[in-house]
Amino acid sequence: MTKVLVAGCGDLGRSVASHFVALGAQVTGMRRQGIEFPEGVLGITGDLTELNQDAWPDVDLVYLIVTPQGRTEEAYGKAYVGAAEAVAQAYQEREQKPHVIFVSSTSVYGQNQGQLITDDSLAVAAKPTANKLLEAEQVLIQALPTTSVRCSGIYGPGRFRLIDGVYEAEPWAENSWTNRIHRDDVVGALCFLGERVVKGQTLPETVIATDEQPVSMWEVKLWLASALDVLPSLPSDITFAEYFPTKGKRIVATKLRTLGWRPHYSGYVTGYGSVLKRYVPPAERA
Repeated sequence: MTKVLVAGCGDLGRSVASHFVALGAQVTGMRRQGIEFPEGVLGITGDLTELNQDAWPDVDLVYLIVTPQGRTEEAYGKAYVGAAEAVAQAYQEREQKPHVIFVSSTSVYGQNQGQLITDDSLAVAAKPTANKLLEAEQVLIQALPTTSVRCSGIYGPGRFRLIDGVYEAEPWAENSWTNRIHRDDVVGALCFLGERVVKGQTLPETVIATDEQPVSMWEVKLWLASALDVLPSLPSDITFAEYFPTKGKRIVATKLRTLGWRPHYSGYVTGYGSVLKRYVPPAERA
C-alpha cells in the first residue's frame, strides 16, 4: 500500500490528502493546530519543526505545504526553511527515503521587466523572502529526492483579496504583468505529480505551476469590474502607453505541460468566473 504524508493539511493539503485516500493510499496529515482531518486520514497535530523523530511515519511520498505567519524574511525562514530542515532531518538517514513535493512560489524569479519565464529560466530572487524559499528548496534537494512546485498567484474560493479591491474601488497601481493559477488547479498539479512518483516516474527537481495566460493586471481588473458591475478605479491622468505593462514577468509552465498536465481553468476569465458565482461582498460576510 502506498503511504503518503501531507505535512501541512490546510486548504490545499486537505484536498491532496482526500485524493490519495480515494486512491486507496494510507495517508497521514499534519497540521499545526486543530484536530479536524479529512475522512480516512490519520492526523498529527503540532509544530512539525518540534516533532520527535519517531513521530514521522515511514512513507513513500511527502507533501510539504506550509504557510508563513507573516511576509517577513524571519517568518519565511521559520516556516519554509525550518519545515524543510525538519523533513530532511526526519528522513535523510532512513533506509526508505520518500520523494518530497514542496509547494514553493514563482516569487523566486526576481525578473521584473516583462521577461518571459519558463522552467529553464534561472531563479534569481529579488527579495529576502524569496531567498528563503530557494534556501528551503536546496535543503530538501540536497537531502531527499524532491520536486519543488513553484506556484504563481493562487486564487479561488475564499481567496478574494483582488476581487475585494476591485469591488471596493481601491486605487489601481501601475499596470504590470501578472500570473495566476486557480486553487483547484494547484491541487490538480500536486496530485498529478504525486501519482507519477507512486508509479516510479522520475520528476524534475523544480516545476512551475501556472495557468496558460500571462496577462496584464489592468485587464484582469477591468474584467472583474465589468463582472461586478462597478466602476474601474483607473488613474484619472493616464496616458495611452501606460495601458501596456512593462513591469512584472510572463510565466509559462513548460515542464508540467511536457509531463501531460493541463489546468482546468486555462485563464482568468473561466477561473474568476467560477469564483464569482460564490462571491459575497465584504460588508455582507458573516
